[in-house]
Amino acid sequence: MKKSIKNKKWVRYLKRNYLIYLILIVYIVLITIMIFKHEPWADEAQAWLLARDSGLYDLLFKTLRYDGHPGLWHLILMIPSKLGLPYIFLNITSGIIATLGVYIFLRYSPFPKIIKVLLPFSYFIFYQYAVIARNYVLLPILLFLIAKIYKNKTKKIYLFIFLIILLANTHALGFVIAIVLLFIHLIDLFKEWPYLNKNLKQRQIKSYLVSLFFIIIEILQMLPPSDSNFAVGYNFHLLNFFDKSYLIIDETITLFLFLISFLWFFRQRVLSLFLLLSSSIFFFSAIKYYNVWHQGSLFLIFLFVLWISFENQRKERKINPKFHNILEKLMILFFVILLLFQISWSITASINDFNGPYSPGKAIAEYIKENNFENKKIYATSFWSTSIQPYFAKNIFDNYNNKKNPAFWLWSYNINMIQDTSIIIKHKPDLIISREPINLKRLKGYQFIGLFEGNMYWKRAIKERNNFYLYQKEGIE
Repeated sequence: MKKSIKNKKWVRYLKRNYLIYLILIVYIVLITIMIFKHEPWADEAQAWLLARDSGLYDLLFKTLRYDGHPGLWHLILMIPSKLGLPYIFLNITSGIIATLGVYIFLRYSPFPKIIKVLLPFSYFIFYQYAVIARNYVLLPILLFLIAKIYKNKTKKIYLFIFLIILLANTHALGFVIAIVLLFIHLIDLFKEWPYLNKNLKQRQIKSYLVSLFFIIIEILQMLPPSDSNFAVGYNFHLLNFFDKSYLIIDETITLFLFLISFLWFFRQRVLSLFLLLSSSIFFFSAIKYYNVWHQGSLFLIFLFVLWISFENQRKERKINPKFHNILEKLMILFFVILLLFQISWSITASINDFNGPYSPGKAIAEYIKENNFENKKIYATSFWSTSIQPYFAKNIFDNYNNKKNPAFWLWSYNINMIQDTSIIIKHKPDLIISREPINLKRLKGYQFIGLFEGNMYWKRAIKERNNFYLYQKEGIE
């Protein structure tokens, strides 16, 4: 009898939530196809190598300082990399985290079905922050979890602070977003303080003390060493982000989307939340460092605030309901249009990635393995060669750290790598993996094996090429 009751409950649950699991299954199938086809590039490889070749203390307080990011992603990757699991587990880990994020969105977000159907396949959720296995994959799942509890964040302050600390440990941009959310909650606390009981007040104080402790640790993790050569100093190009981002959806963005969004956010009393979060990203990108994939953080902020606004709208619907309903429909319409553009980017980037090499690292590694050249004298150049290293148990480049670990790239002016072509030629290595073509007249006794292509796909185009030229000394076996 009890089993039949449980079975009936399970059937009713599936009937109510069939769409969630249908979309989730489609997402899992598609992302699985992509992560097993995608060839990780140097930035993806760098995180795996940092996790594999670093001790815990060195990772958190020495090596990560050169990369400029906190270490949650690297700590996660320590599990498969330290266990000696194959490099594909980098992509599998990213795929699992992305899938969990999509499930949380489907299960708990307040959006209508059309948005729930489309968003999992949008560009950043499906491709750029999932197939591309980097620390950005942690941003959606954590922002979705924070959005889920946001209206009760004062009562659930321990959980809120825990998620904020995790968010701050994902990425430099995640750190910025986390600090702003802490600041916004502090403002909300000043308004609520007279109405909170003693226990809640004590919990708020304890939570902020804990968050302050972890913020200090994260700053120490990201504080660049004196010999760092990555994103050094400040740029102060205040229009930098605007010039390149085209405000979320490139040239297709219209004034209507922003007018509707701003009006919607204003009526739902979350406009200040959106402006503070988005301006913090603009400010960071304008004065410190910017790359095109940072656009995804702005998209996620937009989605985060939209989630909160849809949960708030019950209050505002009572005031001029006809206008509210029209505005709501327009907001949904324009967001659907935005998602359709992003899905078109997902399709194009995925097809390009499936048909062509994203990185030459895997192909070069396979060539080296097929010919048993691991123990030969191999010289490689540039940070991009990092994409080859994870396919081997240890550093294989003789001109980098004397073929000893660590194999990750150290962003330092004092990096121990010979990259000058003239010096490389004098050392006469068995294999030369060069970022730039070398005139064969200078390479007497070498043969050109081939051009190994890599194309960094970005939306509908190739952002940049990361090709390598492979030269082999004649007569080696």
